[in-house]
Amino acid sequence: MDTTRRTPILTAIACAVASAAAVAQYAVPGMIPALERGPDWWRLVTPLLVQTLGWYQVVTNLVTLALVGAAAERATGRWRWVVLFAAGTAGGQIAAYSWHEPGGGDSIAICGLAGGLVVWLLAGTATPWASWVVVGYVAMLTGWGLSGIRAAAAAALVAVVVLVVVRDKRFVLAGAVVCALVLAAASDLHGVSLVAGMLAGAGLVLTRPRRHRGAQVTPVTGLSTPDTTAPQLVDAPGIKDPL
Repeated sequence: MDTTRRTPILTAIACAVASAAAVAQYAVPGMIPALERGPDWWRLVTPLLVQTLGWYQVVTNLVTLALVGAAAERATGRWRWVVLFAAGTAGGQIAAYSWHEPGGGDSIAICGLAGGLVVWLLAGTATPWASWVVVGYVAMLTGWGLSGIRAAAAAALVAVVVLVVVRDKRFVLAGAVVCALVLAAASDLHGVSLVAGMLAGAGLVLTRPRRHRGAQVTPVTGLSTPDTTAPQLVDAPGIKDPL
C-alpha cells in the first residue's frame, strides 16, 4: 500500500475534537480550571482538551497536530499513531506532575507523534514531505523551549536551509534526535515527550514484521518472477508432444 495516499482519519478526528474543545473552553469559562492538571484522577487525560496559554496555543497546536499527525499516520499507520500519541502524552504528563507544572495542551501528544516519526523515517525511507514537517516542528520547539519565539523563528529558518542543502535527510533527522535530548535535559516537557515518542517509535520499528521472503513480485503486474537459473524444457524441432 502506498502510505502517501493513506487517508489520515485519526488526525482528522483529533483535529475536530481539538477544535470543538477550543470553542468550548471560551464558551464555558470554568472548563480550563476543571480540566487542567490537578490532583483528580481524570486530569491525567483531560489537560489535552484545554489550551491554557490562550488563542495562540490553540492555533499553533491545531496546525501542528494537522501537519505532524497526518505525516505520522501516513508513514506509520493508524494503530501505531495511537501508540505514539499515547507515549507522548504519558511522558509529558509524568514529567509535568513530577516537576509540578500546571496547565494543559495537546502539544505533548503531538511531540509523541513527532518523535516516533523521526525514528520511523530514520529506520526506513525519509520521505521529503514528512522530513520537512517533523524537522521543522522539532527545530521550532527547540528554539522556543530554549530561548522563546525569536529563537523558534531562527531555528525554523536554519532547519529550512539545512533541509535544502543536505540531500540525505537522515543526517537532518539525526539532528532532530539531538534537539529532543537537549530539550529533555533542559527539563522541558516537549523534550521529554519527544524522547518518549522516539523510544516508542524504536520499539515499533524493532517489532515490525519483516517482509515475506518468497517469490519475487514485479511491482506492476504482481506476478511471480520466473527463476531463470532453473533448466528450461524446449521442444526440439520436428518432435511432437505425444500427449
